[in-house]
Amino acid sequence: MRIRRKGKTIVQYFKTKREASDFSNKVEADFDRWSRLLGGELKKHSLADLIDRYIRQWSGKDHNTPSRLAWWREHYGECSLAEFNDDTVREAIARLKTEPAPHGGKVVTEADKPRSGPTVNRYRAAISAAYKTAIDGGWFGVKDNPVAGIRAAKENISGFGRSLKDEERPTLLKACDASTIWPALGVFVRLALATGARRGELLKLVWADVDLKRGSLLFRDTKNGDDRRVPLIGDALKRLKAYAKVRRMDDPRVFPGRTTETPPQVDKAWHAALTAAGIDSLRIHDLRHSCGSYLARAGCSAFQIAAILGHRSGPQLTQRYVHLHADESRELMEGALAGVLGDG
Repeated sequence: MRIRRKGKTIVQYFKTKREASDFSNKVEADFDRWSRLLGGELKKHSLADLIDRYIRQWSGKDHNTPSRLAWWREHYGECSLAEFNDDTVREAIARLKTEPAPHGGKVVTEADKPRSGPTVNRYRAAISAAYKTAIDGGWFGVKDNPVAGIRAAKENISGFGRSLKDEERPTLLKACDASTIWPALGVFVRLALATGARRGELLKLVWADVDLKRGSLLFRDTKNGDDRRVPLIGDALKRLKAYAKVRRMDDPRVFPGRTTETPPQVDKAWHAALTAAGIDSLRIHDLRHSCGSYLARAGCSAFQIAAILGHRSGPQLTQRYVHLHADESRELMEGALAGVLGDG
């Protein structure tokens, strides 16, 4: 079978006329798609080309996106865009679910836990976003998103992480205060617990947005695109005031690195403090969950928690903290309702 279009000729050979006829019908139904698969730009460019181009123009706020795309590039970057399809994505997702997840810069072993469902969904979303941008920009002749027909895994809000236990908190804070890797770790952790701020929000915080007199922090250009001012009280404010007296004057950031161009050694210091405190399975992001749980325990509504934490999806997302607090409310409810409901 020979197809000619716009000066280009495509020739395909088949064993039977029936096979040739079936193929011809498919080509006629969607010539643009099949012409690309038979030797157009999709064969000339690789997934690595698409990812590299996407990263060069990427300006998102999720600092994990580049590392997630780096995973796709490492494992599937050599695939041509013609070869990278929905079957490849399904294979990759299965791989993500079973292989050990890297953490804290440590060497990954087979004993390490695999990625959670929500984490796998973030990897899926990263490559899908790259394809959407390629389609919108007309890159490499890409017309279809191979991720589009693959559903994200269902996320159980009860498994979103864990909160720092009350009995763990003093030990952890003591270990953080004693950190020699990053002396500011204790202040950083207290601010995370007191404000529910994301890791990136705290690392971007500058002294110009810190109001020590009134006790508040202004987080600019947050993950949901808005600025958010959060009150700061108690020991967290007291510690920050003391920390401000010894701040570095050559860097506007509240938590500078060794140079004005580098971030502090957060992960290394954090994991060392966890080891010293004898605490397992606690992420920096869990400090944000802990703050949400503290607010729910104090009786804050889902709307109030959403405003403080800056949840884009509002109270729906914040209900997770209310659910976590439900068990702690059992005793209170039993006492309040026992006389009303009676025994029968």
